[in-house]
Amino acid sequence: MEISNWFKGFEKGLARLSPEQRSVFFSECGKNCVNGGTLSIYKKLYEDAEGDMNIFFQMANELPGVKGEVVEKGRVYRLVFLECTCELCKKGYISTPMLCECSRQSVIYSLHSLWKDKTFTVTLCHSILGGATDCEMRIEVEK
Repeated sequence: MEISNWFKGFEKGLARLSPEQRSVFFSECGKNCVNGGTLSIYKKLYEDAEGDMNIFFQMANELPGVKGEVVEKGRVYRLVFLECTCELCKKGYISTPMLCECSRQSVIYSLHSLWKDKTFTVTLCHSILGGATDCEMRIEVEK
């Protein structure tokens, strides 16, 4: 069996899950993926920003393929990824935008790993798999 055929079934299975079920499922995938390297990049950025969230998101612009924006200091931020870095997508195994929940979950996990005392709401505004030219996440810090 071709591995790509297996992923067609995987996509169909994802479509049968509720959004809440997909969030739970992808929270583990997102953690595993980001722990493979991206989290260390965010940790370095966090250290360079001395834990200041506003500086962190401004400095995110220095990362290749990433744009950060302070929408409302201390409260609302935006992260934009200029390309999809998911290997499953890059290799053509998965093309459903439902997979972008993994990225959303990885951002939640990363932010909470850095600011353990904060709660974040991360909204996927649009994604490359959904037909946009980039992936945009809106990040709200709970008070």
